[in-house]
Amino acid sequence: MLSARRILIVFSALLPIGPATIGAAQAAPRQPGELAWTIGYDPKTFDPAKVDDEESETVRYLTAGVLLRFNRLSQKVEPELAQAWSISPDRKTITFSLRPGLEFSDGSSLTARDVAWSLRRVLSPVTAAPVAEEFVSPAGVTVDAPNDKTVIVHLPQPVIAIEKVFDEIAIEPAGRPSEGRVTSGPFVVADYRRSLYVRLHRNPHFAEKDSSGNPFPYATGVRLDILENTEQEIRLLQRGDYDLIDSLPPDYFELLRKRAPALVRDLGPSLNTEQMWFNQAPSSPLPAWEREWFQSRAFRVAVSQAIHRSDLARIAYLGHATPAYSFISPANTVWYNRSLATPRTGLEAAKTGLAAAGFRLQGTVLTDAAGHPVKFSLLTNTGNAAREKMATLIQQDLAALGMQVTVVTLDFPALIERLMHTQDYEACLLGIENVDPEPNAMMNIWLSSSPNHQWNPSEKSPATPWEAEIDRLMNLQAASAMDSERKQAIDRVQQIVADQQPFIYLVYPNALVAVSPKLLGVQPAVLEPRLTWNIEQLRIQGAR
Repeated sequence: MLSARRILIVFSALLPIGPATIGAAQAAPRQPGELAWTIGYDPKTFDPAKVDDEESETVRYLTAGVLLRFNRLSQKVEPELAQAWSISPDRKTITFSLRPGLEFSDGSSLTARDVAWSLRRVLSPVTAAPVAEEFVSPAGVTVDAPNDKTVIVHLPQPVIAIEKVFDEIAIEPAGRPSEGRVTSGPFVVADYRRSLYVRLHRNPHFAEKDSSGNPFPYATGVRLDILENTEQEIRLLQRGDYDLIDSLPPDYFELLRKRAPALVRDLGPSLNTEQMWFNQAPSSPLPAWEREWFQSRAFRVAVSQAIHRSDLARIAYLGHATPAYSFISPANTVWYNRSLATPRTGLEAAKTGLAAAGFRLQGTVLTDAAGHPVKFSLLTNTGNAAREKMATLIQQDLAALGMQVTVVTLDFPALIERLMHTQDYEACLLGIENVDPEPNAMMNIWLSSSPNHQWNPSEKSPATPWEAEIDRLMNLQAASAMDSERKQAIDRVQQIVADQQPFIYLVYPNALVAVSPKLLGVQPAVLEPRLTWNIEQLRIQGAR
């Protein structure tokens, strides 16, 4: 999850459906008025400025007080710690006016000094905060606090939709970051037991109140059990020990639908994507001829043409997905390029393209011009049933071209080590969690200098002319104040990606959730977090 705006590489660490050992209780007893659900792994960090994984982002969202909040249902920015804000006509100056009487969870005053310090910390290269990338030129941003209630942010260049960035910057006490134990958000980190749970308690000094003047949050706390077994999670939800499941794979959705249909909801196509890609990094330890395959547009396009996406949606996702050809989902009605031209699909088109690029069939084996057989491994994460089924279907589709594909599943830490550190892999199948319809949120994927530019991370300069064009267009759309110019730029980026296939997009999974009937205040949204975006309003029926 990647986070109000950033895109994250995500995974579902799920065990196959079947017999499971079900524990007699949760990781910790539920306290009165406490909400409970699960996360898959231990958070990598509780420092809200350094979040770059889904579990840490969940904790940040629940604990961080932010200047502005992006409402996932209305998709509009709303005030939180700031009671008002304004943007100058040139869009380079943002002025925030803070609410009166703000306090941190320890009762200390929250002033503009704390806000300025928190923003400067995020912008500092020493912090290496992923969200800093969304300012486009973070080194040139300055922050002033002329009085206790006013904060002024000066940008070196306009950044479109900059307001949403402030949704993911936690305001902390100046000079004393506490990793979520002193916060200005609805909850604070109270207890963490590695591999068991993270427990949050209500912030008694949270600024928000309901329309009757009652303090938020309603819940006394949140317990996030660290649990990798979705079968067990479902049974505990049915038993009433958990309140929600924010994201269900299709097979488990169908399993729960058969057991308790009133608990499940299919919210329709999500903004998320599933895709595969080839390792094009020159620094990878792959043989030179393999890098040549993967750097070949003809090779990538042929692979894309040979994959039957409708089968992936129907078989791997049990119909709870839509074939994908772009990094922007059709559910994103504003930014999806409905005139997108995609490579002509089909086995014969793929064979023709490979032959033109010098590949030949030797019997049933595809070889390159030098006679090397085309074989490679496709990595994905262990336990995600839909992804493993897709990998097998892709393996079968590419076998029809004469390619030998070996599917390799790894636990997520080992997979990340290959992707982000050693780059010792050939191809990968994973998902991208796109938690914001705004294309400016996609900067950390598409800028060639980004470490999340997965097929060739952290390029010192663009390796290809088309990557340079994407850099130019993404920076243009991030700075332009004209919606028409932005739309034209993003449409063009989608077309470049469809032409070059650096990511081979496969499906848009539907947003599948489960909710206890005892959980009140839920307003499901397609944007993540789908069920807990309004966490301060959620409560258990009958709880005080």
